Amino acid sequence: MTQELKEQNLPLSPIAYFGATCSSLDRLGSEPESPPHVVQSLATVLSLLLPRIPVAVLKKKGDFVSRMVVTVLRLNSVTEVTLTSGLKCLAQLLIAGDKVNWSDLSQNYGVLIGYLTDSRSKVRRQSHLCIRDVLQSLRGTPVLAPASEAISNLFERFLLLAGGSNANSSEGVKGAQEVLYVLDALKDSLPLMSMKYMTTILKYYKTLLELRQPLVTRRVTDSLNVVCTYPNIEVSAEALLDLLSFLAVSVSASETSPVSLTFNARLLSSGMMKVQSLNRQLCVIKLPIVFSALKDILGSEHEEAIFSATEAFKVLIDGCIDEGLIKQGVDQIIHAQSDDRKSGPTIIEKVCAIIESLLDYHYSVAWDMAFQVVSTMFDKLGYYSSYFMKGTIKNLADMQSLPDEDFPYRKQLHECVGSALGAMGPETFLGILPLKFQANDLSEVNVWLFPILKQHIVGARLGFFCETLLGLVEEMKQRSRRLGLEGKVFSSRSADALVYSVWSLLPSFCNYPLDTAKSFKDLLKPICSALDEEHDIRGIICSSLQILIQQNKRIKEGKDDADSAEICPAKQRAISHYTPEIAGENLNVLTASAPQLLKLLSGIFMKSTVDEGGSLQSTIGEFASIAHKNVVRTLFKNTMERLLEVTQQAGVAEASNMQVDNSSSKSSLFLRRARLIDLAVSLLPGLDEPALNLLFIAIKPALQDVDGLIQKKAYKVLSIILRVSPHANASELYSSFVSAFR
Repeated sequence: MTQELKEQNLPLSPIAYFGATCSSLDRLGSEPESPPHVVQSLATVLSLLLPRIPVAVLKKKGDFVSRMVVTVLRLNSVTEVTLTSGLKCLAQLLIAGDKVNWSDLSQNYGVLIGYLTDSRSKVRRQSHLCIRDVLQSLRGTPVLAPASEAISNLFERFLLLAGGSNANSSEGVKGAQEVLYVLDALKDSLPLMSMKYMTTILKYYKTLLELRQPLVTRRVTDSLNVVCTYPNIEVSAEALLDLLSFLAVSVSASETSPVSLTFNARLLSSGMMKVQSLNRQLCVIKLPIVFSALKDILGSEHEEAIFSATEAFKVLIDGCIDEGLIKQGVDQIIHAQSDDRKSGPTIIEKVCAIIESLLDYHYSVAWDMAFQVVSTMFDKLGYYSSYFMKGTIKNLADMQSLPDEDFPYRKQLHECVGSALGAMGPETFLGILPLKFQANDLSEVNVWLFPILKQHIVGARLGFFCETLLGLVEEMKQRSRRLGLEGKVFSSRSADALVYSVWSLLPSFCNYPLDTAKSFKDLLKPICSALDEEHDIRGIICSSLQILIQQNKRIKEGKDDADSAEICPAKQRAISHYTPEIAGENLNVLTASAPQLLKLLSGIFMKSTVDEGGSLQSTIGEFASIAHKNVVRTLFKNTMERLLEVTQQAGVAEASNMQVDNSSSKSSLFLRRARLIDLAVSLLPGLDEPALNLLFIAIKPALQDVDGLIQKKAYKVLSIILRVSPHANASELYSSFVSAFR
């Protein structure tokens, strides 16, 4: 062909090849005994050329090419390759042609449809692909409906043939096989059809599912899965939901294959989400049926099926259960008297009952996954979990008592309990599952809850900690003293440990609390008393105060991390209650307490020999950063005066060359001097420029002190000053520092 084009001085362009190919095929199509291999080659070349030909040319020559291709397809000696190439050509012509009048397309489209059930697999598959591509090009045009109707009519005809009175005859068998072929085609084409005829076919799908024939069922569910996952299609929510409901019941009744269970779990998930996007009200009505099916899959003991069911549960809980559904259930519970309630359980109550049943022993092999589902439900319900999930919490508590050898999911259990705690808050949670501090035997106290409380409390009330938990602390202190007097040393120590455990919850209660402005003043007295009297919990209190200040400062400055994808739902809810204005009010309350706390913390710091982890210094620095400048200035002035006094005393002691028996006094002076330097450094966040200059002047002699500890402290202070000072001031200080050693 190339040689012929060259001899005729024609360009070797797609159009030139197109013309030559069509001419050759047209000639061969009219010959009774055309060489099959030549026709096959030319048909293949034509199928490759058509996508490269301008649309205008195809429209002009479309009728001629179509007649030629159809003629070739009807040749006696046509090969499979020729057939597949010819079908591709017809599809290309349909896609490129006008899509206004069905009569212009019906003939070529009918040819494609005619091969939909061809006995040759490659030809049949090519027909399916061509019909899919043509339907895709017809979407949004007036000819999509008749094109969809043609497929629907073909499907109906084969169904009637397969299910007729002679179903066992050869015609019936052939009809059944052709139904399977049409189902294969519908997997590609059904989502692209018009809504009317898609709905018709979905109704036939239910009839086919009722046959419970694996070959049929798998093809129907494959096609249904494509419909559920295909984006932006119009489908009848009622017809789709009817199929999904039947499928859910079928799963519960008879399905045992791991592959089918896994597939059905995913199909129920994507299908219900599709229905939810089309008609929320219809979707929620059927949620209990679908959740029951997923529950059965979770109990199947097949690992992949269990995983798919778990993911489906989580997707549907998150996507289909909304605030309206939850409040409907809450309102009915609130307004109905428990003794004479005549209405049945609401949808959300049914769903929660199914979720709770996942903790039954029947599902023990999948408890690790069941805990994930239960946690997702707690996260979704939030505070309203207490209305629907009390029994679930009690069941979780009962599982804690299972021996380790029978229960390998302790960590997952605690995470699930933590989700419940984060959802409903510690007040409601501890009302359902109390700590049992009043138990006569301290071994009955639910000490296992303390690590969970520490990790998961967020957005709680400081008022609850003051009113309730600190009340328990006082009761337990009295009990400890009484047990000590009775000689029960071990029990007395256990009571003391419980006191410490309660205090250890304070940092968690200071994690985005809801009532800082209102309740911090009530907390101030007990924490001041504890700081002064109880050395063991100073670090806990200091950490709590730092959390309060840092979080409110970040939010006021617009630096909160509420949008982070890694934040748990409970923390997201807590942060959502905060605004820069609320954070400002909280900081005002904390600032008002700064003089008292700075005085107390400074005094404790100077008396203590060790500041474990620097908690006192860090807390002093945080309060200095929010306190009024005159408060920090006054404390800094007093500190510098004491530092000057101690420095002079140390110098006198060094000059007088104290005797060995007075070395402890000399060491004490150096320690006090080091502590005062540390205290001054702690106040740096609240110091102004003159104060920084004064501090630099004060440490100059210490930079050359003979005592290594003092010298080390001085260099540390210098590095901090240079880091926090304004650039110009830092340069001046650095110059002064260099000149000090010349």
